[in-house]
Amino acid sequence: MARQPIPGSEGLVFTVPMRKHLAALGLRTINGYYDWCLKHGVPATLDKSRRQLEAELAIAESVKAGIARQARLHHNPRKLIEAACKGEIVAADVKRPQLQRLCQSIERSKADSENRAALQALLLWAVAETDFLMETFAFGTATYPAIDALIKLNDRRGQWVRKLEQWKRPSHNARRQFSSLIRHLVAHYPVPEFMDAAWLRQEQGSQKFRGWYLHIASGKNIRTAKTPIPLTKMMAHHFLEAPDSLSIEGAFLWGQVHALGGDASLTHAFLGSRAGFDFAQNEFWQSVIRFFIANPMLDRRHVGPIADYLHAQKFQSREIVDQSGRVTIEPPPQPNLQMRGRTPDTLLAQVERWHHALGRSKGAENLFFKVSGFKAMSFKTGSKDEPNVWSFRELHSGNELIAEGKAMRHCVASYARSCAAGNCSIWTMEVDRRMGIEKVQTIEVSKQGVIVQCRGRQNRLPTVAEFEIVKRWATAAGLTVSPYVRAEP
Repeated sequence: MARQPIPGSEGLVFTVPMRKHLAALGLRTINGYYDWCLKHGVPATLDKSRRQLEAELAIAESVKAGIARQARLHHNPRKLIEAACKGEIVAADVKRPQLQRLCQSIERSKADSENRAALQALLLWAVAETDFLMETFAFGTATYPAIDALIKLNDRRGQWVRKLEQWKRPSHNARRQFSSLIRHLVAHYPVPEFMDAAWLRQEQGSQKFRGWYLHIASGKNIRTAKTPIPLTKMMAHHFLEAPDSLSIEGAFLWGQVHALGGDASLTHAFLGSRAGFDFAQNEFWQSVIRFFIANPMLDRRHVGPIADYLHAQKFQSREIVDQSGRVTIEPPPQPNLQMRGRTPDTLLAQVERWHHALGRSKGAENLFFKVSGFKAMSFKTGSKDEPNVWSFRELHSGNELIAEGKAMRHCVASYARSCAAGNCSIWTMEVDRRMGIEKVQTIEVSKQGVIVQCRGRQNRLPTVAEFEIVKRWATAAGLTVSPYVRAEP
């Protein structure tokens, strides 16, 4: 709001009472007083009664008291937890990010007095007995605050199998403490560590993950649970043996690929592609997995491009814009596409032709994307005489994606709709070696800030040197690099 002159302030000399009042408010100028009035919703005039001035001082004292109380809470986690559980503090008013996140989680918990009292007792116990309350833990490509698990465990306190006070700290490692406490409270039998994410997930439908955890923890076979894909004995075995760093969905894919005869490299290649978690079309994608297993000499770097091509041909409807600007929706080009009878050479040739066709697409070129909010940056390496300047720049339109795809000979133009919907952003990584600027990698960043794909010309993986620069950018920009993104071996 634009500042207007305070009525009657022209050529003003403050009276003694007004000067004392401004000093009590901690103000020195007319404009400062005007801003204070505007902020606190009081009339911005200088002709006020003693009662109005006293009311303003009361507002100022209340604000000061609130600031002082919050400062005390910032230095006393126990008092902050008590205030948050009683609804005496609003998360939006908490300035420190860690503490604000804690308060936000408490605000999302069940608000009835019995639940909040039990939650308060659990959190106060965690402050005293554990080291993980303020920590975050990564599973797959996502990171979660540990407090969310305590809230979910508190919701199911009726299913605890041991007393909280009987838990003993296994080590000083926060993640080990976290895993140990969950198993102490709800598990009679061993549970894979990647399943700990079940207690951290917040999205709609995430209660099924906790159901699976308790299913395994009670000694039941995961095959008898309602899982996203039917599990054979071999799939269930490999699922339970999946690496701790995977997401729960990633562990299902791990079990599926290994049971069919695949290995870790093929699993990670699928996890980094569009096919990774498409369990709704499991029968088809399982045939794709079998295709790669039957062709072990087909470079795994082709998994992502082939998955993109198959998804676009079989499942993705298309928007066609004619010369008049009218948009029509057409069904997928090959809804009945099957993998039977395909060979690597013919499939790669089809992918290559599709890439060229994307460059002539009339739909993507009309799309423009919102800025993601992640930071464009540049970094210098090399010597003073031969410097290399690496830069990261976001692409903001379908035309830019088409140009990037043509230059790099890959299918990034197929991501135009996803970018327009805000599901991801695409970045180009370039290097200036004084002889000219060279494109080296195209990078996909999810809306959660995770680098999920990194590909060079003709879908090559980044070199070790390039990958180090990518990780440097991720650290500086506050991004996370997916564990499925790797450098050339």
